[in-house]
Amino acid sequence: MGSVRSYLVALALALATSSSAAWAGKNDLDLLNLCPMGPSSLPSKVPECSWVQRGADGAIAGPVGTYLQGLQGLQGRQDFRSLMSELGVVLAPRIPVVADTAGIAGFQLSAELGLTEISNNQRFWNGVQGVSANNTMGGTRPDPMLTTVGGFVRKGIWLPVPTMELGFGAVHLLDSHLLAWQGYAKVAIHEGFDDWPVPSFAVRGAVSYLTGTDQVTMTTTSLDLLVSKGFGLLKTARIEPFVGWSWISIFAHSGRLDATPSCDATQLAALPPGSDPGNQYCASSQAGTKNDFNANFAFPDQNAITRYRVFAGFKLRFAITFLAAQYEVFFAGSSRDGSAFSAKDQSGTQNALSLSTGLDF
Repeated sequence: MGSVRSYLVALALALATSSSAAWAGKNDLDLLNLCPMGPSSLPSKVPECSWVQRGADGAIAGPVGTYLQGLQGLQGRQDFRSLMSELGVVLAPRIPVVADTAGIAGFQLSAELGLTEISNNQRFWNGVQGVSANNTMGGTRPDPMLTTVGGFVRKGIWLPVPTMELGFGAVHLLDSHLLAWQGYAKVAIHEGFDDWPVPSFAVRGAVSYLTGTDQVTMTTTSLDLLVSKGFGLLKTARIEPFVGWSWISIFAHSGRLDATPSCDATQLAALPPGSDPGNQYCASSQAGTKNDFNANFAFPDQNAITRYRVFAGFKLRFAITFLAAQYEVFFAGSSRDGSAFSAKDQSGTQNALSLSTGLDF
């Protein structure tokens, strides 16, 4: 795993390049890349997703979705689960804040930067646009650490309890169109006793909803326990170290995909039966039929993906400005789907660094 030093170096590079790389797209999802490519049974023997099962006449023998539900499709389901697990961690609610709330009159604006380690050379990270389906190691694989940027607004409120804080914002994954809308509610169990040698405690619930792709619908939730303690610093600033633990749940549902994107099912169905489709990715036996619609599929729905993390950081405040830093460790995934042929999350341990700066009124 990367050291703290490697994260700081990557952070500097991210700050230097984020403005130009924000919308390049290599980290956008392309879930069809999770399917291993192989020669099809068409006369042309063109490369094709191996989940497409064809008969001797070249017609698709059955729905790709049915293939993925069985034992033979287990690897595909595990790759989908593992990719969603690590991507869900990248876009999970992080929000580096202390246990104390902003107070009833408190208000905070912040800009945030995150760096998250991923298993970029594992096969499940083939499912992004930068990877070539025909040569998965020859394309532009995702970086070993992904960078996110975001902004948040936080406000202390009185209701339903006098020690509550709400936050809302959005996080963007660089080199993609992925945008996660996030919000949280924090309740301080114990706060404000600055002169006592006891820390503050809080419970926080947060949610993140992914937009910017039709490949998947993803919602990530977290339940966090926070402990922090503030100290005066040279009578001009205040520093508050904090630690915490989180339980994270990732709910991911696949969109509809086409396993034969080079063969247009609608145009093929409009041809006279048995005619030459004029396309090496289509079979003449499919002309005049809806057979190619069997290539449309979605990954089967799975149970929630569960991850756990521990984190530590600090908030340094001077007048109305602040800087917060948070280091996190997300333990490797091990949750399983509850289906007959259970898919296991094969994600690795992920380290992350978050920085937040802004105005604290």
